[in-house]
Amino acid sequence: MEVFDDARARAAVVGTGRWIAAARALETARPDRLFSDPWAELLAGESGKAALEAADYNPFLPVRTRYFDDRIMEAARPDSQLVLLGAGLDTRAFRLPLPDSCTVFEIDHAEAFPDKESILGTTRARCERRCVHADLTGPWTEALLDAGFNRRAPTIWVAEGLFFYLTASDAESVVHDAAALSAGRSTFLADIFGTGLLTLEGMAPLVAARSSAGRPLPFCTDSPEALFQAGGWRNAVVVQAGQPAANFGRLTRPPEARDAGQQSNLRTHLVTATL
Repeated sequence: MEVFDDARARAAVVGTGRWIAAARALETARPDRLFSDPWAELLAGESGKAALEAADYNPFLPVRTRYFDDRIMEAARPDSQLVLLGAGLDTRAFRLPLPDSCTVFEIDHAEAFPDKESILGTTRARCERRCVHADLTGPWTEALLDAGFNRRAPTIWVAEGLFFYLTASDAESVVHDAAALSAGRSTFLADIFGTGLLTLEGMAPLVAARSSAGRPLPFCTDSPEALFQAGGWRNAVVVQAGQPAANFGRLTRPPEARDAGQQSNLRTHLVTATL
């Protein structure tokens, strides 16, 4: 997903999806892998592999994926439905042992799906899978309902890598709209960066470009609990990447613990909100 509705921005997000898929492929090739995604290499393509090679590898990416995988399976029940917000090249409908009765809804721009569907071909998902073409920065709930979303069934909402591509108002709307659609026992999973990310040297060009153009900055917050509580979620539990529940031997300490001079607003929040 992207903050601005234009072809170049959407193409950039599709490219990011290929980079993330390349990271999943790299993890899958490890003997000590945290998960297996046999489709990731094809989905990444040469452009995704090149992007991963050109950037500093981020060990947080497989940790985030595994952390959400575990939370999804803990929440999954025979009557559950799973909604992947800004699904991109996500393959959870194919690789997670979800209940046969579960329905997976993948929401993203129409541009996100053609290559993915072509590569997956006749591969069968483990359960019912439905693609929903919608922009999460605008009205999207009707498209989800039209695809057969059941408002009476408990839902697992997953926003992996999404919130950074939203404005603050869009993030608030997504959280609120998901709560309004949800039945009891529903869960919302998300990763959200602290505001310190925007102060890093590598973010300076983006911050300067957005500011000079009068465009909003990517959404970050140091109070994710408040975001979800204001949006209608009864409880929000936050784990920091690197804490014991979210390291898997890859991130042994939260980022701020590596340098006493760093501030807590550099944290990456892994949120599990419930109704």
